Amino acid sequence: MKAFMKALRFCYFLILLIPAISFAETHAKVQAALDYQLPENACGTKPKSFESSGEVIGKPVQESGGLTYFEGAGAEEMSDIDSYTRKRQERKVTRWKNCTKEYKSGLLEDMEELKASAQHGLTPEQANSILANLANIQQAYMAPE
Repeated sequence: MKAFMKALRFCYFLILLIPAISFAETHAKVQAALDYQLPENACGTKPKSFESSGEVIGKPVQESGGLTYFEGAGAEEMSDIDSYTRKRQERKVTRWKNCTKEYKSGLLEDMEELKASAQHGLTPEQANSILANLANIQQAYMAPE
């Protein structure tokens, strides 16, 4: 009977020890989520876009509160910016928008990976750390530039 009691105590001890051992080792995806660093945005700042500073000629003068009837045909724009400079600036803006779009889609993929890491079990401290990383991603994603 004493041997049975010792064996039973040993089993209880193992039952209590197994969860402690399993929590001691963090899953690789959880560890990656804890170590996550926000990637640097290589797109830079948004290029300055200049709106038409030229005058529109060929359109009649209207009342200040009236509707605009004379836009488009017959209204020619005269500007001090040449077409090459304008198109080059438009290409810069387009490249920046595409780069930013790719960066933000990468952030969404990272966010999904961080959320998926929770399926492996988290301690409250790990959950708080991952939530802070998710908040950083959200802030970077919602930033206009």
